[in-house]
Amino acid sequence: MLLKTWIWVIFEMAIVFILLSVPASNFHAQSNWFGNFPVDKLVHVCLFGSLSFSILVHFEKSKYAILKSIRANAYVLIFCILYGIAMEYYQKYYVPSRGFDVNDMLADAVGAIIALPLLYNLRKRNLSNK
Repeated sequence: MLLKTWIWVIFEMAIVFILLSVPASNFHAQSNWFGNFPVDKLVHVCLFGSLSFSILVHFEKSKYAILKSIRANAYVLIFCILYGIAMEYYQKYYVPSRGFDVNDMLADAVGAIIALPLLYNLRKRNLSNK
């Protein structure tokens, strides 16, 4: 089971890297269907929420109690937020027509943080079903 969750984590990191490496010129202009809703920020929230959640689940499935601690959860959030910041620098210097956006970093952080209550809710639900 632990190998599956580890593969999931690696897959999530790769997906985030690949999607944030696509030049902006490859995206179509935002349709009017969404109005002024910032779809780009929603994508960042979902990507980093999913990444954070995958790492948290991987730690939760571990046999080591230290990986299930609040400190370990904090490290996961810090890692995901730093990964988001690093991806913004990467986009600025290495991805054509993409740049550095503080709002993207905030959306990344929000996504990472949202994963934590989702995990706690899942844990609570699993404990009540036993």
